[in-house]
Amino acid sequence: MRLLITFLIATFFFKDLNCQGLKIIRDAETEHLLADLSKILTKDTHLEGENLKFYIDNKDYINAFVTPDKQFFFTKELLLKSEMIDDIAGVLSHEIGHLVGGHFINREKMTKKSAMMSILSSILAVGAIAGGAPAAGSALLMGGQHLASARTLAFSRSQEHLADQTAIRLMNNNGFSLNGLINVFEKLQNNERLKKINPYFLTHPLSSERIKNIKLNIKKNQKLKDFSPFNKRFSLIKAKFNGYFLSEDQITTIYPENNIQKYYALVFNNYRKGKVKKSIEQLRKCIVFNNSNPYFYEIMGQIYFEQGDFDNAIKSFVEAIKINPNEKSFELFLAKSLYHSKTSLNYKKSINLLEKYIKNDDFPIDAWHYLGLNYGKLKKFDLSSYAFAEKYLLVNQLDNARIHINRAKKVSNNTVLLNKLRDLEYQINKRKSK
Repeated sequence: MRLLITFLIATFFFKDLNCQGLKIIRDAETEHLLADLSKILTKDTHLEGENLKFYIDNKDYINAFVTPDKQFFFTKELLLKSEMIDDIAGVLSHEIGHLVGGHFINREKMTKKSAMMSILSSILAVGAIAGGAPAAGSALLMGGQHLASARTLAFSRSQEHLADQTAIRLMNNNGFSLNGLINVFEKLQNNERLKKINPYFLTHPLSSERIKNIKLNIKKNQKLKDFSPFNKRFSLIKAKFNGYFLSEDQITTIYPENNIQKYYALVFNNYRKGKVKKSIEQLRKCIVFNNSNPYFYEIMGQIYFEQGDFDNAIKSFVEAIKINPNEKSFELFLAKSLYHSKTSLNYKKSINLLEKYIKNDDFPIDAWHYLGLNYGKLKKFDLSSYAFAEKYLLVNQLDNARIHINRAKKVSNNTVLLNKLRDLEYQINKRKSK
């Protein structure tokens, strides 16, 4: 099972990113759904046509956030607890609201003002203490810090309110039900009641206040659009998560009838327990229900890959690509499978796919690794070492990168490649000098 987890980088299973305490689950199916949803919600905004990126954070509480560079993070619990696509659309609209409203720039300005307030109060406090009034100095210091903190929290709540207003507008304009937002806030409201939170110590307004505001904006005659295709896709994503994290008894309770969601959940449940044949049987049942879902063939390919059946893995990934040629992760998986098939022709096919993938991905560690392996098999050792150097530079293993650069330089007469190697050396030296 561990090997499968390592392999499934861009699908459902884990790849830990130890930055900011995130445990990222890469799942092409979920990310594709969120990207499609965002295309609807960003219409007529300055984000329309932007390449927004989506990640799942493996956390057991409801949360979502967006970064200034347009990367969206949704917790696993948010996906599991959401009842319909309108719930997800509401959360996504809120996060889009932060970008549309320029909140990160405003927050930076506010942070600077708060920092200046704290500095001024500290200077006054030092002066008071030096003048023989330590009590007054302490009061100035604490008061200044408290005021700066209160202003920052109030500012944050104000921005959250504005993001809510944008979410309401985007959902109304695009035919989503505002009950989706209400569903999410009602779940958050239950947690607030249990904790008995003081609203003045919050970065967000109380959920009860947010729900009231949303209800005021519900239009009696609003024309809601039919998002049933999205809901079907979302139901499969929830089944996937349930299958991986829940027991078979729990899955049967959630899905008492034999439907596609139950079969899909059992695919992951059985594979997690090492029951490979049963997992494939359940996948075949899913394909009978819907033979045009590319992710069924993708999962099939991954299972075959992990079992060392590379011919069937190749066939499965080729089928997935036929259905959805725009999902770049499928090509990465196919390239890996082609490498393991161990023929010169497939090494070359794998290289072509990997070079294409590298151009379109921000962090193609696996692609560089397999590119190095392929070139090694073809005895193009200079290109192999170059690929490994690029990989190690991506993960900031500078000494390993330099080792491969030196190996490539010893055997290469390729002027273009030697220039690339010099560029890598420059980057290494620049990083080491910091």
